[in-house]
Amino acid sequence: MRDNRAVKRLQETVVIPETVQQRADLVFAQIKKECASAKDSNAKNRDTKRIENGGKQMGYTRKTAKRGMWAAIAAAVLALGTVVCAAYMHWSHGMEQELNATPEQKEYLEEVQITTPLNSSVTEEGITVTLQQSIVDARFAHLSFRVDGYQAAEGIQPGFEYTSMTLEGDSLNMTGGGFFDNLHADGNGNFTYTDGTPAKETADGSIIGKYINDDGSMEYIMTVMTTDKDKSLIGKPIHIELQNLGTLGKTAFTPDIHATWTFDFTLAASGQTRSIELSQPLGDSGAVVKKAELSPISLYVEYDFPLQKIGLEGVDENGNPVSTTTFAEPPRLTGVRLKDGTRLTSIINGGSEGYTGEDQDTYIAYFATDHILDLEQVDALLFIRSEAMTAEEAKNMPEEKLYIVSF
Repeated sequence: MRDNRAVKRLQETVVIPETVQQRADLVFAQIKKECASAKDSNAKNRDTKRIENGGKQMGYTRKTAKRGMWAAIAAAVLALGTVVCAAYMHWSHGMEQELNATPEQKEYLEEVQITTPLNSSVTEEGITVTLQQSIVDARFAHLSFRVDGYQAAEGIQPGFEYTSMTLEGDSLNMTGGGFFDNLHADGNGNFTYTDGTPAKETADGSIIGKYINDDGSMEYIMTVMTTDKDKSLIGKPIHIELQNLGTLGKTAFTPDIHATWTFDFTLAASGQTRSIELSQPLGDSGAVVKKAELSPISLYVEYDFPLQKIGLEGVDENGNPVSTTTFAEPPRLTGVRLKDGTRLTSIINGGSEGYTGEDQDTYIAYFATDHILDLEQVDALLFIRSEAMTAEEAKNMPEEKLYIVSF
């Protein structure tokens, strides 16, 4: 709505003829349409040139004082168009695909200030690694790096030999990391590349990832997680080292480039969350959900679930009887329900769960999600009622297999 308010301010200063107003409205509509579909800065430059040409066609010249006013209006329209375009940041392709992000969801993350465009490059041994984008909440951070100057052969998976992440000197866990392979699996287990073409296979039936982009670059994506549930990542300085670039075989890493790419920056985000106090038993499991905290990229829950030891009996490799002890777990969080009735299940994507220190009554679980969540559209949490499911049930998660905690 920022563009409309700006036009209104112009209208309060000068009276804009109806035909000019109509054309200005068309310019804004074109700006919005093109910015939403823009894939890179070159596209934005083309948009600007298109608008400039439109201004000339409207007859905005400086030949007379009267027409000078219209030149000022045209310049304002063009400036506003630039602001509108700037509101839509360029997402990395891999990040967009990994989070199954729609255009509306990407815009939502930008509005709630969860994602940040970055442009920090380090070149070592002729290989340039560029930190492109971050998506951050209190507990998780998704980071995208572009790699230029190195290409793995088709069908060979590239990788870094070592990765190191510290936050204010404390180590962080990486819940996921690797080069984006452009693979997409449908609900039936069929693989295509993200451009829609069928995925290639090796002679033994293994799926071949497509790691090299059309421009020759590759994209490395990592997700890091705080090791302390009460220690937020937001606003904290992070230190990352990516060491030695090469290829991953079935049993070993083969280094091709010996170097370390180092990045120091601050994890920026608004901290947008939604907290809910609850007291919801999960059937006869003995677990009671006490609290939930949702962010657009993660879920956190606390259960009242006193520690329960379970004794197991078995035999070792020599046939001798052995005894061991394990612990009961509460029903596992699997996703959310939206207000329109949509159930998003199996969206959990790495995290942590267990008892909090010496407190053996409170069980916590927090996970990143592989979907972006509009917090106002979520009206329930979904927990798996029984792990015993058929393959079809595990894929579709029928309601009778779930505990639904509404709020």
